[in-house]
Amino acid sequence: MHPAYVLHRWPYQESSLIVDVFSQEFGRLRVVARGARASKKGQNACLQPFTPIQLSWRGQGELKTLTAVESTSFPAPLVGEYVYCGFYINELLQRLVPEQAAIPALFDDYQHTLQLLRQQVAMQPVLRRFEWSLLQHLELDFDWQVELSHGQAIEPDSYYFFVAGEGFYPLASGREPTPHYRGADIVKMAQFQLHDADLLRQFKWLMRAALAPYLGNKPLRSRELFTR
Repeated sequence: MHPAYVLHRWPYQESSLIVDVFSQEFGRLRVVARGARASKKGQNACLQPFTPIQLSWRGQGELKTLTAVESTSFPAPLVGEYVYCGFYINELLQRLVPEQAAIPALFDDYQHTLQLLRQQVAMQPVLRRFEWSLLQHLELDFDWQVELSHGQAIEPDSYYFFVAGEGFYPLASGREPTPHYRGADIVKMAQFQLHDADLLRQFKWLMRAALAPYLGNKPLRSRELFTR
């Protein structure tokens, strides 16, 4: 049996489920749970998002067959907008983590993030830190210390713009793409010193820009929940 979490599930045929799971040892994979929808107290009850489970499966193709699943604990549920946060981080994993790419440290960060959301810690810093760690674990992060035009250190009193997939460039004409970031703020963000609303807002813009090329043009459905 292998530790895992359910990222998403949807009906399949008359009584089964297809389930995207995130496994500590095997990464993200997809399983079919045959007859699960007809078993309200069995597999169906276990295969819920945000609940730690252990499971086993068989099969060599992309779609495995679930053979066993059990809940390992029953933590407090996410409530209110924290449920939306959970859906958001799940959707990021679904969209960005390659299938069957084991990243145990990312699994640990995901598990810790869920714990913080259950404790109703301020959600914006929690989400931003998860986005940041996700980029690092997927080796999609960028240099916070050095600008890319001349290889110089970020200067606190200078201004920079960000290019997704690359990093920071110094302003030359002032007509470069917005937003523009002050060097001192970049340094604070790199150290995760998000002590005021403006820095937190800048970090949100930055993470959204950094993730955008890897998410593609399809909008994140979970983001729409926050605007309802």
